[in-house]
Order: sequence, then structure tokens, then C-alpha cells
Amino acid sequence: MNELDDNYKMLLNVGFIVLREALQSGSTDWVKAEIEMLHNVPSLIGETNALRHEYYWEKERTAYVEWIKKFGSEYAQSRMAVFYEPVWESISKEIESQTHKKIGAISA
Repeated sequence: MNELDDNYKMLLNVGFIVLREALQSGSTDWVKAEIEMLHNVPSLIGETNALRHEYYWEKERTAYVEWIKKFGSEYAQSRMAVFYEPVWESISKEIESQTHKKIGAISA
């Protein structure tokens, strides 16, 4: 288990908290956005292919951020900032460390 794996586990932990809040809000679209962003995270734990990590970062995470900023309520946006952004900061550092290249910004 490495630091990146630990960060993905933390992302899942906080993701279930945010998913529960999305469910309680009654916003089906927010629930769908959460599921779409989280569904591949378990397969990234232990993954040695750096391209998969980059894909998650650049495509799946970025699509979520863009959706939240465009369609998400203020509350959904605050959940992203409070729960996801600190974990994403750690994930970005680990991906950059492993790939030796700069990746996109945290909040896209």
C-alpha cells in the first residue's frame, strides 16, 4: 500500500459522506455526478498503470468539477471544497511524483 492508495481510500471514505448528502438532498443529478466520479476509484487502488491515474484526474474528476460548478447547488459546491479538494491536493502531488509531470489544477 502506498500514499496514492491511501489517498484513494480517503476519497472513497469522504465520497460516501458526500453521496449520502446528495441522496438526502433529493437531487438525482447530484447523486449521478457523485457515482460517476467515484465508481472507478476502487480499481485505482493498487493500480500500477500511471495512465489510468492520469485519466481519472484529467477526465473523470474534471468532468465532476465542471458539473458541480455549472449545475451543482451552493451546498454541493461546498461539499466538493470541504471534502474532496484536500484529498485531491494529495492525489495530485502523488500522481505528479509518480509520472514526473505536472497535471491539471485541483478545481479545474
